[in-house]
Amino acid sequence: MKRNMSRSIQLLVLVISFIVTSTTYVNAAEIPNLLKEGFDQYLKEGPKAAIERWTKGGAIEGSKDALSQANNFRQVQDFYGNYIGYNVVKVKELSGSSSAFLIEMKYEKGNLFSKFFTYKKPDGKIVINTFNFHTNPEQVWPNSVVFGCEEK
Repeated sequence: MKRNMSRSIQLLVLVISFIVTSTTYVNAAEIPNLLKEGFDQYLKEGPKAAIERWTKGGAIEGSKDALSQANNFRQVQDFYGNYIGYNVVKVKELSGSSSAFLIEMKYEKGNLFSKFFTYKKPDGKIVINTFNFHTNPEQVWPNSVVFGCEEK
């Protein structure tokens, strides 16, 4: 009995290790470089640098509305503390040229929930033309992601 229990525990540990390792690997591999670079910029230089990177080359590059998001990030930091990293929650290819990314932005005291839509230009370059952020995931993510159920 003890031997079977020990094998079951070993198998469980192995499966959990595989899942955690796979998730970490997938998170790092699935998002385009411009998203990764924007999150890196946020950590190193602040929110304005992140917004500038995310919008570079896209339809909203230089947009005052897009750049004003940097002020919203600063307000989030006033409540949640410093930005410390991100976690990719869901990636969905919508077509050959469009993809959606749901990403949890982590701060010291809470999360900011984000949604990015990318476009693959005819030259193959990927740009971001739409993004949304909110402290309430229900405002930017589908219910199926937030609650684990089908949308109605």
